[in-house]
Amino acid sequence: VDRAPAMPGLRKAIAAGIVRLCPVCDAYEVQGQRIAVVGPERSALKEALYLRHYSRDICIICNYPEDVSGSTRAKAGAAGIAVRDFVDDLVPRNSGLDLVMADGSTERIDVLYTAMGCDVRSELAMEVGAHCDEDGYILIGPHAQTSIEGVYAVGDVAKALNQIAVGFGQAALASTHIHNAML
Repeated sequence: VDRAPAMPGLRKAIAAGIVRLCPVCDAYEVQGQRIAVVGPERSALKEALYLRHYSRDICIICNYPEDVSGSTRAKAGAAGIAVRDFVDDLVPRNSGLDLVMADGSTERIDVLYTAMGCDVRSELAMEVGAHCDEDGYILIGPHAQTSIEGVYAVGDVAKALNQIAVGFGQAALASTHIHNAML
């Protein structure tokens, strides 16, 4: 389950394409626009660097300067990515969002990407003893089989791009493997 920022009208902003969850899916749609990325510094930087290929106007937003390390700031700066500190609120507008700073000033952006990570729902697999990584993703082999014989995992619980196409592909591999094992 994707984590999202706490902001009024989030669902409406997602439906309008103002808040986006997947740059792999749709970054081509926001070429040249003003883009902000919110999330923990490591994932926000990774996503901002990816998006840098689509726009020159990108920033990482955070509440406090200490939310982003000097190392991340240096990497962002070297790539031409700004870091905006003291962002107190995100206010959706008809087109874009206003970043509201602690001093009351605002900055308009066109699109906000969330790089806040996911809550992996692998509890059941853990309960039956399937091996998982430190983030909770179920470890799978080339045919999506877990560490437990006969138990398979596909989609968002298996570390991947969290893309429906990836889940379908993993499911095809798993079902073929299961079918062939029954012959």
